Amino acid sequence: MSMSDHSIVAEEHEELDVPFDSGAAAGSKLRFSTNVFVVLFGIFCCIIDTGALIGVGWGIVALAGHLGFATSLNTAVVLGLATVFLVVAWILRIYPRRRAALSGGEIGPIVRLLGGLFAGALAVRFAEQDLSVVEVIVWAVWLVAAVVVSKVCRFAVASVVRHNVTAAYLQRPTVVVGNNDAALALVRGLASDESSPYRLVGFFDDGQGRDGPLTGVVPYIGTVDAAAAFSENYEELDVFLAVPWTAGSRILQLVEQLRFMPATIRLIPDLSAFAQLSGTAAAAAAKLTPILHTPPLPPYQRAVKAATDLGLGAIVLVLLTPILLATAIAIKLDSPGPVIFLQPRRGQFGRLFTVYKFRSLHTAKADANAEMLVTKGDSRVTRVGRFIRKYSIDELPQIINVLKGDMSLVGPRPHAIMAKADGKLYGAVVPNYSLRYRVKPGMTGWAQINGWRGETDTEEKLRKRVEFDFYYISNWSWRLDLKILFGTLPAMLFPSAGNS
Repeated sequence: MSMSDHSIVAEEHEELDVPFDSGAAAGSKLRFSTNVFVVLFGIFCCIIDTGALIGVGWGIVALAGHLGFATSLNTAVVLGLATVFLVVAWILRIYPRRRAALSGGEIGPIVRLLGGLFAGALAVRFAEQDLSVVEVIVWAVWLVAAVVVSKVCRFAVASVVRHNVTAAYLQRPTVVVGNNDAALALVRGLASDESSPYRLVGFFDDGQGRDGPLTGVVPYIGTVDAAAAFSENYEELDVFLAVPWTAGSRILQLVEQLRFMPATIRLIPDLSAFAQLSGTAAAAAAKLTPILHTPPLPPYQRAVKAATDLGLGAIVLVLLTPILLATAIAIKLDSPGPVIFLQPRRGQFGRLFTVYKFRSLHTAKADANAEMLVTKGDSRVTRVGRFIRKYSIDELPQIINVLKGDMSLVGPRPHAIMAKADGKLYGAVVPNYSLRYRVKPGMTGWAQINGWRGETDTEEKLRKRVEFDFYYISNWSWRLDLKILFGTLPAMLFPSAGNS
């Protein structure tokens, strides 16, 4: 197909209703975390359901009392059942994972849960031989009315959300690599699927300036080599590879570039057949494409970890305040210079951030880029510095980095950018070193509580440290984070090596 033929194809599809984010195409960041929004929306739905349960219950209690019905239903029972409902709903994870609740129709799990709780309560009343027909009717009215009120309220809220923030927060930004008929079929399929979780941002193509089926249909972002830098602007990004399978080396190269980025990479199979599918069939096929790469943690787990960092981090800051103040005073009295030492580090997805540490070196001898690692007996270390480094107190200001979102309470420790092991940069020592960037760096980590604190001045020490970091990334769980947090204090009080 010639260039002019491609232009004709593009013109034929220029009126295609393709939902894309023009602001995202320019590389702007999401204004709000999608995962946090989903959890917050789930909490709001849970509040609606619980509120409907309590409100209707109190109404029935008041009505029964006014009409003189003899029933065991009272305020204590209403609040007790609502509390049980709230706890069980979150234990079963009904809300955070159900984005379909935005349709206002995700009421089935709630009905089943309420039905089970009501049946259990009535069974208890039956066992007490104190169950009357009036009692059953009252409880049935409570159940049905609570579900109806909840449904109406959630439908109203969902309508507002769906028309204002669904595209921005509940659809994943998506890019296509390639500019061919298969890519166009994919775009048409995504555009025709109203329930699609994908929000098309644009496409990458090595043929810069070359017309093709997608030209004029969706924005052109840049060459394939720009994909890694582009993905840094997103909390998560879906990448569809619409390239010939014969270009295996190019596919591997792209996966290599994005391996520590927040990208899910999908490969469109059998391009010649895929290009002939109808829009609906193409959308269905898109959901079945093989996945070559995924972010390390699914959205729900990332949201849980972020919530833990914020909630527990705030508590830790309050508890550490006396230690932070005492340390700051000691540093100021011990040697001239600032109390806090600032240093650039690489965080999640390789993004630069400024880490906060208590200054432990003499100001005149400070090494801003950490090109020379601090070793045991280093003359650059102050008297107070030796103490706070031994017990990792110099790292405590990083709780601010946690609350800012640069770091996590638990994760691989952020190494200095220019740090070397046996004279080699860390990335040159460990070929897969950049995989540590798949998660946020942490104040403490799996390596630290397993005896691998301290200097990483040799290749062997660095490889061992990174080995534990990779284990953490591959086996993350909330329980593992708690285990590491509980193991951190003993590791600090009884250090077996110097500071990290």
